[in-house]
Amino acid sequence: MNNPNLLREVRLWENNSEREQVENMGELFAVLNALECLEKMFVKDFVTADEYKTECFKLLDQYKVAMRLVGGADVVTFANKYRLQVPAALERIREGRPVVVKDDKGNLLKNVASIVEVFITVFDHLKLDQRAVDELFPSLNDLYTMICAVSRLPDDFDAKLKVKKWHDELSKKAAADQLSEDDARQMLFELEGAYSSFLNFLHSQQG
Repeated sequence: MNNPNLLREVRLWENNSEREQVENMGELFAVLNALECLEKMFVKDFVTADEYKTECFKLLDQYKVAMRLVGGADVVTFANKYRLQVPAALERIREGRPVVVKDDKGNLLKNVASIVEVFITVFDHLKLDQRAVDELFPSLNDLYTMICAVSRLPDDFDAKLKVKKWHDELSKKAAADQLSEDDARQMLFELEGAYSSFLNFLHSQQG
């Protein structure tokens, strides 16, 4: 015979207050999982830096709301209690910002040396007639990530748009693909213009 106790609905709450708390914990659980997935997708280059930054800020905001609704919970304790394996999400919460956004409030110049160095590295690759995508893309990808991390640069800033254009162009190609001489010349021309725009912006910030 069927045991009627096994057919009884299992209720996670006894009243509306408990029901609301369970639903709030479910929201927090979902946000932590989503943030962990986003971090992994960015590492695997499944999303662009801009897409990642937008979604990460949104999830961090949702996390703050969810934590307030849960009330007093420690996120690490919560994750351990419910066996959530979300180390990347917890690190992102600890830092409070996307990985591509550095803490450069009032200190724009702290990442400048690295950006200038990578710009020059990309120029050197092109001037030394390196044309294969797998020779050019790593440095260009570093440049794109770094320049996106300067939060005071507008999204429509000329230098950022030009770097993004060539980053997107090369990311569509296979590693063994070669840039034509015309494309390489155009890329060098546009990135040198981007470099000049970036330096001009820095000078304007120092004034």
